[in-house]
Formats: sequence, C-alpha cells, structure tokens
Amino acid sequence: MSSNGVRTVRPTSAGQLAALQSGQLPRPERVADKVWAIAAPIPEGSVTYTLSYVLVSADSASFSILDPGWDSPVNLDALHRSLGLIGLTLERLSTIVATHHHPDHLGIAATLKAMTGARVVLSREERAVLTHQLSPELRSPASYTPVLEAWGVPVARRAELLAAFARPPVFSDIEPDLMLDNGDVLDLGGHTLTAVATPGHTGGHLCFADDERGLLYSGDHVLPQIHSGFGLGSRPGDKPLPDYLTSLQSLQRFGGYEVLPGHEFRFRGLDARAADICSHHLRRTQRIADLLPELGDAPVWDYARRTHGPGWSRLSGFFLHAALRQTEMQLDLARSGPAVLGALTEAASAGRAG
Repeated sequence: MSSNGVRTVRPTSAGQLAALQSGQLPRPERVADKVWAIAAPIPEGSVTYTLSYVLVSADSASFSILDPGWDSPVNLDALHRSLGLIGLTLERLSTIVATHHHPDHLGIAATLKAMTGARVVLSREERAVLTHQLSPELRSPASYTPVLEAWGVPVARRAELLAAFARPPVFSDIEPDLMLDNGDVLDLGGHTLTAVATPGHTGGHLCFADDERGLLYSGDHVLPQIHSGFGLGSRPGDKPLPDYLTSLQSLQRFGGYEVLPGHEFRFRGLDARAADICSHHLRRTQRIADLLPELGDAPVWDYARRTHGPGWSRLSGFFLHAALRQTEMQLDLARSGPAVLGALTEAASAGRAG
C-alpha cells in the first residue's frame, strides 16, 4: 500500500481520523443503528490496524463481525476489550464475514470459529484464490526462479527475493461455511448485505452494501488515503489491473453511501475517491507506456527502475517483489495498446465528472 496526498474525501469519524494522525488505535465507536467499528491491531508492517465492524442482530442476542483481523494473541485481547466496551462477549458471535483472504482481514477467523462455532463467510472466487495461494508449488524456487529471470532481476538481487517468496504464508487455510457470488444477499439478523464483486486487490475481493443504512463496507478495495495494491492474490489467467479499474468504476451506484473501509477512517466521497485511484494507476501505466518507444522489449526490471523514482533503491524482499509484479501488470496493460488505455482513462474521467 502506498500513501496518497490527494484530499478528495470527507472523513465521517473525527475519532478515527485523530487516532490515525496520532498513531493510536481508535476506540470502538457507533457507526449506525446496531453497527460498531473497532480496531484490530496488526503486528507488523506500516499499517498498524484493521477496521473491523460489529453488526449486532435486531434482537441483540447475537452479532456478526466483518474482517476480524490478524490471528494473534494481541488482536484477540483487543477484540475482547472492544466487545466489552460495547456490551458484548465472544460467546454471542454468530457469523464471521471477510472481504478477502489477507491475514489482516480473514486472519483470526479460524481461531474465532474454533472458540465460538461461528460460521465463516467468504466469496466463492476468494476461496479458490486462497487455495491457489497456499499451493506449495507456488512458493518453490523451481517456479519462482524463471519468473525472476524473465523479469530481468540482476543475479545479485535474486537470493533475497527467493528467500522472501519462500517464507511460509502468514495466512492459513479455512473452509467457509457459506460462499457468496456477486449479487448474493447475506441476512445477518437485521442487517441485509448485498455482496458486490470487486476483483483486483485480490481475485475474489467483495464489498458489501447495506442499502437500508446507506453503508458500503469496502475492505481494501477503496481506502480514503492509501492506494491498495492490486494482484495481491490472484489465479493464473486473471487480469488484476483491468479488473481493479473496472471494479472501481462499478461502484458509482453507491456514490452517496458512507464508506466503511478496512483501514484509516470512515468517509464520504466515494465517486471522487474511486476516480482518483483509477487516475493514479492509469498515470503510472501511462508512464510505462511512454517508455515503450525507448525500452521496447526490455525486461520488467528496467521499466520498474525507471518509474519508481528515488524510493526504488530502498525496496527489498516482498516490497521489491510487489513492485516488480505490479510493474509487470502495468506493462501488460500498456502493451495492450493506446485504445484500451484510452478507454480506461476516459471511463475514469467520466467517473470523476459524475
């Protein structure tokens, strides 16, 4: 994830905004009737917490949690404390919903299911993505070395990438009790959520729309200031960047909703924010397209080195891999021709104007 300095959103939580600016965890807060936002600490990385959402049933006898966060004792303790502050205990947990499989969203679901018997809900496509991501072959040197060679990674840098890629995944397998497809309706006892397929960040990412309350749970698809990466969990044949741009544009019908993201703070201004994210990725892709006459069939490494600026020399391990992978996808899109890139740019501009 990378930070974005463009201010196009209107924060709807002064408490969450202040906590983000001070480097603190936000306190639990009421979002709407029977809806609470709580913070799930992340033990590593530059993003320090996930925003989880507690949806209390109409009769208050049970509750669901959306994106419960990292599987760690620290997060479990934080969950106990947060629930206590809003008068709940884990014994009343009935359903765990995840927008996608990343460990800061789905992570603790298996632990919570074992403790409470709560059912787990995930998209059908994300279940398939998770299976692929856990495949031993995916992380073997035999499969990754040819990729590094094709990318043109200097021999001196390959060992660190191989070591980072071969690390055991920080997420674990889990079999959902319910799998959703685009448009499916999830009844959570007074909360009717419509699943909105938003592939790109991962291949099976879902947003959830609560039409009655005017809320959109956006996971990592749309964040108020951070540019989420794309292709961070996909299957062979997927096209994460075009999918991500198309998914952003598909959210226009929720433009008036309050956005409840997976990180940072709640906000309004979805249309403008989605258009900004589209423009950001299209600008980066256009910079690569501008290099095509000069670099031609040069490997991904050369394009990434030329387009990442001063920060390029500081990238290592996973972050270097992610930069190369996303450059590869941007290069593929740039090579698809000016007509395709122009159509996507025009659609993003239309979204901004709307």
